[in-house]
Amino acid sequence: MDQHPDELVRIFGESTRVWAKRHHEVDQEWWQALSGDSDANLNLTCCQSPSAAVLNERCLQPILELEEPGIVMLAGAGLANAQALIDNGWVSVGATALMWLASLAGLSSQDPLASPLSVAELVPARAIITDAFGLNERSAKVVLPDSVFDDAGVSAWGIHEGSELKSTATIVEEAGLAVVWSMATAHVDQGRGYGRRLLVAVLEAQRARGAAGSLLLATRAGERLYRSVGYSVVDYLQLWSRPRWVLARA
Repeated sequence: MDQHPDELVRIFGESTRVWAKRHHEVDQEWWQALSGDSDANLNLTCCQSPSAAVLNERCLQPILELEEPGIVMLAGAGLANAQALIDNGWVSVGATALMWLASLAGLSSQDPLASPLSVAELVPARAIITDAFGLNERSAKVVLPDSVFDDAGVSAWGIHEGSELKSTATIVEEAGLAVVWSMATAHVDQGRGYGRRLLVAVLEAQRARGAAGSLLLATRAGERLYRSVGYSVVDYLQLWSRPRWVLARA
C-alpha cells in the first residue's frame, strides 16, 4: 500500500465537503463533517487519535452542540477510545469498510449509457438515493445538493436505459483520488449490473482527468461489488452513536 491507512481516512474526510455544509474541518488526527440534517449519517466526526481529549473536544462536543443526531467514527489509533465512548453513554452501531482501489489502470468501459447528470436529472437521481438508502427527500437533497455543479472537482453521474435513469453516483476529486459518494441503484433495478457498469465508466473518466486511484465507504452487502472491480478494504471504521438516536431510527 503506497499510502498509509490514516492518510486515506483523512483524504476521505476531505471529500465530505460535498455535503458537509454546516461545518467541515479536517486535521491529521480527526475530522468533522456536519450537515445539520436530521439523519445521523450526515453528521459525522472521525477520531484517529488515542487521546480522550481529542475525542471529546473534536468529535463528541461538536455533534452534541449541533443538537441533531450524529455518528462518531473511530479509526486507527482512535480505536483506543472505545471505552471512553461507552463511559459517555455512546453505543456501537456497527462498522463500515473504507475501500481503496490503488490504480485505475486497466479499466475499460466507455459505456454509452453512462454520462454526467444534468441539472434536470438531480430530481430522479435523488429519488433513486431515497429508495436505495431509505432517506427522506430533504436528506437526499443534502447528499446530492444543487451545488454539485459549482465545484469543478465534483461531478454527478448516471446510467440510463432509454430516458430512464437507473443508477447514480457522485465523485469528489481529492488528493489525486476519485472518492465515490452516493452510489445507488433503485431496489427494482438492483442485481442487473447497472451499478458496476456505472462505477467502471466513472472511474475510467476520472483516470482521464488524472486520478490515480479511488476511495469509498461500503456496506457489507456492497463489498462484493467493489471487490469485483478491484477495491480492497483499507480498514473497518467503527461507528458509534447515542442510544436515543439509534432507537429513533428503529
